[in-house]
Amino acid sequence: MPSHRRAALAAFVAVACAATTGVATASVAPVNITAPATGDVFISQAAPATVYGDAEWMSVCVKTCNGKTDGERRALTAFKVSGIPENARNVTMTLQVRATRTTNTTVSAHRVTGDWAETRTTWDTRPTFGPALATRTGFTAGQVATLDVSKAFTGNGAYSFGLTASAGPVAVLYSSRTTGKGPTLKITYTPAAATPSPSPTSSPTSSPPTGSPAPTTPPTSPDGVCLPFDKPAASALRSYDRKVFAFYFPPYPLSIDDKDPSKDQYASWLNPLGSNGMYAAQGGHSRDRPLTRPVRGGDWRTADFEVEVRQAIAAGLDGFVYEHHTSASDQRFNQFPKLLAAARNVDPGFRIMLSPDFPTAKDAPHDKVIADILMAKGHPSLYHLPDGTIPLAPFYPERQPPAWWDELRAKLAGKGMKTVLVPIFLDWQGTGKTEWNDHVAGYSSWGVRWQSSTEGYKRAGLEAAERGRFYMAPASLEDVRPRDKRYWEPSNSGTLRQSFVKADEGGAAMISLMTWNDYAESWVAPSVERGYAPMDLIAYYTTWFKTGKWPAVKRDALYYFHRSHHTDAPFDKTKQTIGPITVPYGDAPRNEVELVAFLKEPGVVSIRQGSDVRTKEVTSAGMVSFKAPLKPGTTPVFELKRGGRLVQTVKSHTPIKESVVYQDLINHAGGGLSCERPL
Repeated sequence: MPSHRRAALAAFVAVACAATTGVATASVAPVNITAPATGDVFISQAAPATVYGDAEWMSVCVKTCNGKTDGERRALTAFKVSGIPENARNVTMTLQVRATRTTNTTVSAHRVTGDWAETRTTWDTRPTFGPALATRTGFTAGQVATLDVSKAFTGNGAYSFGLTASAGPVAVLYSSRTTGKGPTLKITYTPAAATPSPSPTSSPTSSPPTGSPAPTTPPTSPDGVCLPFDKPAASALRSYDRKVFAFYFPPYPLSIDDKDPSKDQYASWLNPLGSNGMYAAQGGHSRDRPLTRPVRGGDWRTADFEVEVRQAIAAGLDGFVYEHHTSASDQRFNQFPKLLAAARNVDPGFRIMLSPDFPTAKDAPHDKVIADILMAKGHPSLYHLPDGTIPLAPFYPERQPPAWWDELRAKLAGKGMKTVLVPIFLDWQGTGKTEWNDHVAGYSSWGVRWQSSTEGYKRAGLEAAERGRFYMAPASLEDVRPRDKRYWEPSNSGTLRQSFVKADEGGAAMISLMTWNDYAESWVAPSVERGYAPMDLIAYYTTWFKTGKWPAVKRDALYYFHRSHHTDAPFDKTKQTIGPITVPYGDAPRNEVELVAFLKEPGVVSIRQGSDVRTKEVTSAGMVSFKAPLKPGTTPVFELKRGGRLVQTVKSHTPIKESVVYQDLINHAGGGLSCERPL
């Protein structure tokens, strides 16, 4: 990201504290369970139709292998895990393999989705490899090598893992057909204390609810509808004056290189050793990535843009605010025509608002900015205001004076494009910037990323109206920047939800989600670590923001938001050498699990973390946010009951760890209804 995006946000501190309750548990010894492989095989790109199910070893090799180009080899191994109590704490899961020879190969373990079997799987029929869960370099002949795959743990059941190599010679590992030397999966956990004893300062709100074990996938929508409410058709939502856009940052599209997700640029950024170790000190460039898709080929960039347009439309968005400029060195910035084409292909009513990048030197020429903007001239997907003018919404425009922008707009008018300025100031909460008023049609701001700060969106909207201008309010889920050692406390989904509320109270004409896809800072797009949970909430609040009425809940749905560890959990200082990632200012850190429940009628919702159970009686239909203190060593389970009967259960995909190698301060999310999605 350009350095200007990392400029400091305006600071003020509003420390929020919440009372907590809990239980103390007796100390118990950890338990180890080892599961042997139920199947394993390697596959070879050089022999794409060959089945190696009888081999006594598994070969893992980079793309150029044994002198052959396109000779990559991968390994697959499967396990069946059973006997882990549902209330187990401090669960770790380790993949153990034994090498046949000593090499310095770098190997990564991935969760595998899709069907495969050692008797029939080939390179051509291989399943999908997810992002890397763990990576190690170096194998010693006859010795067990371990990879920590705890992040994949979701309870008892079937697990499949894939092994890939990114550097070094061929790694040769024993298969399960070699007696006593094949892969194993070791699970270590601490049982819950048999008899919890009350803490001297607190107690649980209720006894653990009874019912069937929590499933690891969302409940299937009873009627195929993805949302807990009936969202109006896109054309109906667009008929309202208020608009909701999402800021699209070109460096982070759905795919950067059209490679297998286990080997692409996002996988490298998530891997602490990826990108030639550039981000090793902070545990990787980022902590999340877009939902993965297979290699496409052909015009894959347009196809990817079409998917993202469909995702945005499904949430009720009117379009993208696209940060546009052409680049001689980074092709990701040169795809604007393809995005316009994708919007037209999917739905011409989905519009693109321009956010032109620009030179910041004094008296800089306008020529390149004009050329970039003219690429959209006359395109049916370009966003216009009701009076026909084209809004330009540049980020941090105050780096040039208002007169510079007036001159730019005059030159564009001479080329047949009548534009107005809607500046996205670095930070504007309703005070100052009065010298801009005669030069702009509206005001906006990049915004800040903690819940109490959203009150500024109300002030800014009211002030913009006083000045006779409209306001485009920012909205965001959170902002986490591992490479910059900082994050801001979002209060789970609280900042996102309150951004909409305060924008409405200030009379905002528009909302811009900051951002759709900046995975290095702040994003809401469907992703591996959050699924569609943020977008489903955005769909609900967007419908309310436009129509002025809270949508009626027609289907029960449970969503969750929480981190994978406490903000002050111990980390490995020998690996995360940059030091702690901390809150520089704003709301103080909070460690809570949030359940956002949509109920079609009253019921009782609960958050269960091991033996700690919190319940809330919901007396009317609608949406409710319910929180509980984050409990390390557990995996949260969320339930809805009516009349004592279990109606719906969702188990988090993210265990809460007591300590970590690298800090992961993002809110993981999930839940909702299982249905057909754009991706």
